[in-house]
Amino acid sequence: MVLNTFPGDIAQAFSVIHRAFLRDTKQEYAALGLNPTSAYILLYLAQHGPSTQSTLAHALIIDKGQITREIKKSVTLGFVTKTVSTTNRTANIVAITAAGKAILPTIITIRNQWWQTRLTRNHIQPDAPFVQSIEKIQDELITH
Repeated sequence: MVLNTFPGDIAQAFSVIHRAFLRDTKQEYAALGLNPTSAYILLYLAQHGPSTQSTLAHALIIDKGQITREIKKSVTLGFVTKTVSTTNRTANIVAITAAGKAILPTIITIRNQWWQTRLTRNHIQPDAPFVQSIEKIQDELITH
């Protein structure tokens, strides 16, 4: 029986890629006291500046409970600070610290090396058309 499951198969492909990335980078991030999710948060803060926990959850599509746990751990490690907003007492502002900035090159290397290995093994150029398509879909998902 042949089922027409495309384009739904794309979701499965992304899921497989994401799980493989988590599996393959887990130890490297753990050596820094991080996991891939906390690394995503640090990269976001470095790129976009201080943000509320709610903004982080929305932009990275991570549930608020997990954002809270990741921020708490990153505060303990000294990678971020968390302060109550002066304009909205119900919002926490999260900012990357000097220690968080110091590990960014390692975070970027871990992520980029994993992807470069996949691209090289599969003879795909980093500027392949699929990259723009994925970025466009990501932008659409973040705006909703």
